[in-house]
Amino acid sequence: MSRIFSITAFAAVLLAFALPFGAVSSCDGEEVHFTGVELATFTVPPDSSYRGDLHRRVERNAGVLALIALGAAAVGLALAVIGRTGRGVCAAVGLLNMQLLFWAVLLTSDGGDLFVGFWLVLASFAAVAALHLALGIRSRSQRGITVRAYVVRTALILAPTLTVVVLVAIGLLAGA
Repeated sequence: MSRIFSITAFAAVLLAFALPFGAVSSCDGEEVHFTGVELATFTVPPDSSYRGDLHRRVERNAGVLALIALGAAAVGLALAVIGRTGRGVCAAVGLLNMQLLFWAVLLTSDGGDLFVGFWLVLASFAAVAALHLALGIRSRSQRGITVRAYVVRTALILAPTLTVVVLVAIGLLAGA
């Protein structure tokens, strides 16, 4: 069952990269919109009404992070399909890069928004990471190995995502 869940979650990540991922704007009114694939392949389209370099700044600040996350999803999917271990590591790498990408996009310019593709990728990575955390805890407990260090390391990876989710939920509830 965990293998099927991993396949589904990593496939969802890959598909979500094709969805609208985000938009950033500059103080002079330039605005660029991009998908995760455009970000990961450094092909963010420029704002046609401006001659600025905002699209290049977005690519420079967040492109590598998106590429690593996309690669982690592809490797994770391949490992899940062939039934190999390492899916939890791929989920952790992808989750960490998506958290860094969050800040890279928002700090690129005067304003930034993240769209459905980003949030689906983040949620899918978080779900598969949580699954593998639970599986890792169960496996270590069954073998009589202490799980404290394992849980602390994993919590450090998941904490920023959970904090962002809670803050976004609070913001949505406050705005409603």
